[in-house]
Amino acid sequence: MPDNTEARIKQDLFAEIQNLEQNYRVIKSFLSGKDYDAIAIGGAIQAFKDSLSRASAFVLALYNLKGKRVSIPWEPLFTSLDYALATFAVSPAPKQKAAVKTILSMSEEQIEQVLSYFSALKESLK
Repeated sequence: MPDNTEARIKQDLFAEIQNLEQNYRVIKSFLSGKDYDAIAIGGAIQAFKDSLSRASAFVLALYNLKGKRVSIPWEPLFTSLDYALATFAVSPAPKQKAAVKTILSMSEEQIEQVLSYFSALKESLK
């Protein structure tokens, strides 16, 4: 049963990493200057955050199955994503996208580090 559980977790983790990559392409494109409406970019940010949360849970589950402990060091990234999402709710419409772009730009290096980690993990899952 543990082998089946581990295989299922790895399969789910692989799918979440693909979701992360897909949503990051939208975020990266937005940061590069492509014009998205607030709903589209907000949706991509929320989907990225949700996928990151699920992927983190799968990583923790895999380590727990092997009797190891791991810490997830990207908690500040979750906070930045929350700020970006909250900006849509509190900023006036004309300034929303510029404010969100600023928040995401400040987090871009951290996002790319997380994606680099998950990309390497994805390769090991194949």
